[in-house]
Order: sequence, then C-alpha cells, then structure tokens
Amino acid sequence: MKHTCMMMALLLCFVMILTACSRTPTEQPAETTVPTGGAETTTAVSAEDSPYDSNGFLKDDLPEDLDLGGTEINIFVGDYNGAYIDDLYVEEESGDRLSDAVYKTRRAVEDRLNVQLTYNWETYPYSKLSNFLTTVTANIMSGDQAFDLLLDMNNFGYKQLEGEYFLNLKDTKYIDLEKPWYNQSILEIMPTDDIFFVSGAFSLANVKNTYATYFNADLYESLGKTEDLYDLVDSGNWTLEKMEMLISDVYQDVNGNSEADPGDRFGLSFGDINKYLGFLPAFNVKIYTRTNDGYDFTYGNEHAVDVADRVIALVNENINVIKGQKNSADFPEWQIASTGGNYISRVFTEGRALFSNGLVADAGVIVGEIDFEYGLLPYPKWDASQEEYQTSLQRSCYALIPTSTFKVDEASAVLEALSSESYRSLVPEYCEVMLKTRYAQDNDVSRMFELIRNSIVYDLGLIYTRGTPEGYIRSAIVSQLNWSSHIESKRQSLITEMDKVFAGANAAE
Repeated sequence: MKHTCMMMALLLCFVMILTACSRTPTEQPAETTVPTGGAETTTAVSAEDSPYDSNGFLKDDLPEDLDLGGTEINIFVGDYNGAYIDDLYVEEESGDRLSDAVYKTRRAVEDRLNVQLTYNWETYPYSKLSNFLTTVTANIMSGDQAFDLLLDMNNFGYKQLEGEYFLNLKDTKYIDLEKPWYNQSILEIMPTDDIFFVSGAFSLANVKNTYATYFNADLYESLGKTEDLYDLVDSGNWTLEKMEMLISDVYQDVNGNSEADPGDRFGLSFGDINKYLGFLPAFNVKIYTRTNDGYDFTYGNEHAVDVADRVIALVNENINVIKGQKNSADFPEWQIASTGGNYISRVFTEGRALFSNGLVADAGVIVGEIDFEYGLLPYPKWDASQEEYQTSLQRSCYALIPTSTFKVDEASAVLEALSSESYRSLVPEYCEVMLKTRYAQDNDVSRMFELIRNSIVYDLGLIYTRGTPEGYIRSAIVSQLNWSSHIESKRQSLITEMDKVFAGANAAE
C-alpha cells in the first residue's frame, strides 16, 4: 500500500558529507572553481573528466548511459517508531526546503536511471519488532517478490545465519562499497567476507542519530573560560579529564532551595539516559573486538572497567552533572521532546547547562529553543593517547537486497544512485537548513559535524548479538552497579552468542 507523507518539520543535522574529507584541493576538477575548506581552488583537469561534481563532491561510477527502461523498483521501509519514512520519501513538493530536497533526490534518481521508485512502509514500535522481522523473512521465503530493496533499522544479522535472506552486496553489479557514501567501519568487522547490509548516506537517519556534545558558548564566556573548545578538539586534547575540569566550578543553586534540581545551573546535562550509551564508542570500549581469527570479548577488560567506574562516578557523584531521565514525557522539568521518541535537556535549552550530551538530531529543536550562541563538539576522548574521536548511532538505517528479487542489477543501481545523490545534494541541504550554518571547513560548527559523522564506528555486539548488550552500561550508570561483577554475570551468555555467530558464518561459507 502506497502512502503519502510529508517531511518532519524538525529534521536536522548534517555531515554525511561523510568522508567528504576525501576531497582535497589537488584532487579537484580543473577549469572549475569549487569550494574546499571555505576557499576557492582551481586545478588543471577539465570538469568533464573530473571525478568530482561542480560542488566538489565525489561522483559515482554508474554508466552515464545507464537506462533501466522504466522498470519499477519496490522499496520497503521499516518505519520504526515513525522515525524513518520522512527522511526517505515525500510525495510532492510543498515549498518546505528540506522536504522538497527529499522529493528532488528521489526524482533525480528516477530521471537519471529511467526508473520508477515505489515506496511502501510499515510503522512499528519496539514491542512489535519480532513480528516485523518475521514478516519480512517470511515474505522473502515465499518468493512473493514484494520488494526489491529493504531500508530498515534492523540489519537482520542474526536472521541471515538462519537462512540466506539477503544478497552479498559485493557481488552486485553497481554497488561500490568503497565509496564515501557508505560507512567503512562497518565493513571491517563482518564475521565473513560477505557484506549483505550497509549503512550510509542513503538515509538521513544515519546522520541525525549520531551522538554529539552541545555547549552554551555564552555561558562558557560568562564563566570566564578562555580555552578555545574547537582548538582542543583539533589538537586531540578534548578529553574526559578536560571536560571534568571545565565543569568543575559550574554548579550553582539558582533557585535557592538548597538541593540540586533542574532549576539549578550545571556543567553537564543529558537529553535522556540513552545518551549514556555514547560513552562506549567515545572511550573506545567495545563489546567484542574483531581479530584475524575471530573475536575477543572486551566488554569486561581493564579498560572497560576503568571507563565504567569513572562514568558511573561522573553521573552520580559529581555535583556539576545533572542525571538524565528515561525517554518519556513524564519528566517535563528535565527534558523536552526531540525527534524519533528522543528527548533533549531542558536545563540546557533554558541556558543553565554548559554542556549537554545528545544526538545530532537534537539540533533542530535546540536551535529553535535557545536564545544563546551554541556550539557543537564530539563526545570527548578517554584521554589524549586515544588516537581518534569516535561515536556511534543510537539508531541506524541499513540497506539490504532480498534474495527473492529478480531485479538485482536494477536494485543495486538504485541504491548506488540514491546514496550518491543524497551524499552530494540532500545532506548538504540538510546541513544548511537545519543547522542554520554554511557548510565549509572554516565554519566550526559544520566542521565538527563532519568530524562527528566521519568518526562513526560499529561494534559486533550491536550488529549480531540479540538483545541490547550496549544497554548494560546504561543500567550500570542508572543503578550504580559494580561493572566488574555486573558484566561477569553476562560474560558467558555474550560469548556463547558470538560463538554461534562465527560458527554459523563459517558454516555458510
């Protein structure tokens, strides 16, 4: 059944200009002036022969004369909590700049490939997740050919071990997995050489659900703090210790009731307790670490214990930190609704928090709510010796091609074209509209968005383990559990789970 949808008014974010950092002045087209790092550069190659478009974005390698003959490609969207479809499909132009950009992205692909894209979707809550997974796999096994491309929050990793439901994308004719519109880190941790799902620029969900840190620039200045936060990030010195130091003198009993509550001023706040999950990738804690021979269980190693102990103390014992609450409308003094069932810190939007951990998506609400200058940073690193800033997605969107389709080549061409077009046009537009900022390397906010998006990492535990093992750290923070004993009680079940994954993957080869 085909639906008619309009784009959410409060979408946000940006950077899926993904590894647009792969653009350098020496690689740009000649006789053509394009933006790189806020400056204009002219090189010696003709624009016609350049691998970059007129705006400096890498083009795809689809044949220029590729014509799919007007065929229909059915795209099925798993619209979890109603948070996905508006990023992907708009029926017609409405005058809303971002909604129209989604519409134009689809039409550009249809016109370019001479193809008809038909979108269908099912909206489901978490309680119906299992039913949705079963519906999809049963449809594939029936040979019904109801869809040619699936876009969903689920990557069907465990389901694929039970049956060959989805194709190896490496074997498709037109998908180039090395292109910057596909996330590269996820490709490096698969239990086999097969790649049957990808994450990337084809969905704005893979931008807006990224963990990030906001700061109140006006409050920062009024407190007499002079260190340039962007310089700290650039130098690699934006660390947990530095954040702890910067918030150490911020708490103030604003309402004078002699107790810490949402009416006071804090150094650090959280949108909701799900934002605690951002500490795992930020501090380089992995549930499992991929090795040449398989994997190591690293969720309970010495580093993980150190991180858990320190974060538990930060949230629960530091007077300068106000705890997060559940993502629920039951805590209006603490938080206000964002998008996709998430919440942002009311203490921050009302100007009484120096930093707030949230999602890139929260910018759409934050920018409209605040009356102060804001800035954006990644979550801090564990320490200066950690090589890279890292983040992850609270919720991803994956693309898969079912084994039941007879249109494999056509579906692969559509996914490549959608990803490329979104990377080059939709995501930059998203940045301009929602962040109210110019995308350029000399713009600090946009530069940080790009850094955050390019630092997304995936964990085997988030892809293949049933349940939500990342939530163990959230529970430990909320309930102030001893991490060593808490994770020890989970160790064997988690190891057994991943052993099954690798055994099943090896048996399938």
